[in-house]
Amino acid sequence: MQYKKSNNPSSIRSRKMIIDALLQLMEEKPYHKISIKELTDTAQLVRKTFYRNFKSKEDVLQEYITGLMNEVEQKFEEVDVLTPYIMAKLYFEFWQKHIDFLQLLQQNNLFIIVLKQLNDYTPVINSKYKAELMKGYDDKFLEYYTVFNTAGIWHMLEKWISLGVKETPEEMAQIYSDITLNNPHMRK
Repeated sequence: MQYKKSNNPSSIRSRKMIIDALLQLMEEKPYHKISIKELTDTAQLVRKTFYRNFKSKEDVLQEYITGLMNEVEQKFEEVDVLTPYIMAKLYFEFWQKHIDFLQLLQQNNLFIIVLKQLNDYTPVINSKYKAELMKGYDDKFLEYYTVFNTAGIWHMLEKWISLGVKETPEEMAQIYSDITLNNPHMRK
């Protein structure tokens, strides 16, 4: 987000109502056919309230995804040791619970919004959970390392959904771990 959102209870409640209304409408019709008026009517709010809290419909989705990513981070905080496998397992378990939302994004060609949010969020995760691992590397390397990993986990999530979520989160975590640790496991 490019501007600070109000944390007063009324504003928080209005944003939640708008998010809920957008998700409801996306289940009924394509995203590009949803107008701001229809969105505010569904949320039972006035347009002014929408524009006081959001710049666009995409901004609504970004706030929702940011909230989801904060939930993933809480899962990370509950674990003593975060290996690539454990992080990926928590990540895919979490997103599996939100598969309907991810499928809505995919159906509406909006999955790229997840990547945009990951691009903002991954540096925060890296500084909190991988700081020791990243010591000694220069800023340019870390910048490319971050975008490489971000795009990789995003593409894995997208592919997993496209293929019908056939693998378990544990299988996805093993694949991710093997890739990141350059340790492909052998299948019989």
